[in-house]
Amino acid sequence: MVHQIQKFYEQLKEEGIVFSFTGPVSQSLLEGIGETLRQKMTLEETSINVTHKVFSIFVELMQNVINYSEEKGTGEYEQDLSFGILIIGKRDEHFYIQCGNYITQAQKGPLTEKLSKIQSMNKDELKKYYKEQRRKETADDSKGAGLGFIEMARKATRPISYDIIPIQTGKEFFVVTAVV
Repeated sequence: MVHQIQKFYEQLKEEGIVFSFTGPVSQSLLEGIGETLRQKMTLEETSINVTHKVFSIFVELMQNVINYSEEKGTGEYEQDLSFGILIIGKRDEHFYIQCGNYITQAQKGPLTEKLSKIQSMNKDELKKYYKEQRRKETADDSKGAGLGFIEMARKATRPISYDIIPIQTGKEFFVVTAVV
């Protein structure tokens, strides 16, 4: 087991992963990790603009896990915890932020529709769509204004990508990636 962790560590370094987290996520954990991430990027002398974009996308993705992950804590003290994975890496002078969590099959259709639409838009169209969505009322089943993916796409240097992987349990595993 000890040798496996060292191999895992070397693999993360080889793939340019500067931060990874898997497990239960809460609002207070998000804040703590976010501050650590900012400090790390400052130490690496990353530009303020890039740091801001990476941090903003990180927050949106972690909020997505907190609000929409199908995998929740079950104990008395875990009721506000949602489970997922988040990776931040650097490849070819670009940061990538990738997040994954379980979703229900019912979430798949609306999510695919929303993300496919966002992927097809250029920066001007995204700006206009963002303004339109801000004016709309929040849906009853939404835990936010529904602007997170649009905002991520606006900050990313490439179209955001996603995949939804069917799992035998009837759930789906949702993965989204943004590049800055």
